[in-house]
Amino acid sequence: MNRPMHLYRHIFEHFLNPEKTLPLVRYAPETAFVLAVSGAAASGKTMFCQHMVDFLADRGVSAVHVPLDGYLLDRKIRDKRGLSGYDPQSSDMTQMIVQMKTLIYKGKPIDLPVYNHQTGTHDSPRRIRHAKAILLDGIMSMHYEIRRRFPNLSIFFTSEDIVIRGLRLLVDMQERGYTVFQALAHSDEEFISYNKWISPQSVFADLKIWVDKNRELSLLNE
Repeated sequence: MNRPMHLYRHIFEHFLNPEKTLPLVRYAPETAFVLAVSGAAASGKTMFCQHMVDFLADRGVSAVHVPLDGYLLDRKIRDKRGLSGYDPQSSDMTQMIVQMKTLIYKGKPIDLPVYNHQTGTHDSPRRIRHAKAILLDGIMSMHYEIRRRFPNLSIFFTSEDIVIRGLRLLVDMQERGYTVFQALAHSDEEFISYNKWISPQSVFADLKIWVDKNRELSLLNE
């Protein structure tokens, strides 16, 4: 995925503006913007957020990327309980809310858990410090318990069904070590869970971004 500079500029000019997007009253004084970036797994959300942080930094806006995948339960626990990663019960929502309150409301650093998708376990936590713009990245970033508390701007990545399934299959094979048969079976199961838990969130998004088969991005709203 190339850096979609036109999208970053559009968001910066039309949304990351105190006259257009007001901070929530609960935010710490230094916090102005909390972006929730959700959508299908493997659609390019993380790279988008990482590049957005750099784009904002170049314009004098401090920003931090907060991957919410870190709150996923270990894979063995999820498998034992028969939980898809899209199911809110597969994440430690209590810890997520507590830590986001600390970071966003109190302006204090947190030790963010780090989930390793290859091993299905957690690596050492990463220290996250406060910034003017906080980017919440992950399929739980627009879950009801998160979106009603934290973001003042929400972005949803969407595409055709075949692209959503295909991108997930590629990631499972290339980055998570699945065989083609495991990836196909997993793709079927996860697509059902995606449509149950994540796709309905799109109606709450301020912006929708279209993802093509090459992970090239375009603004869907315009």
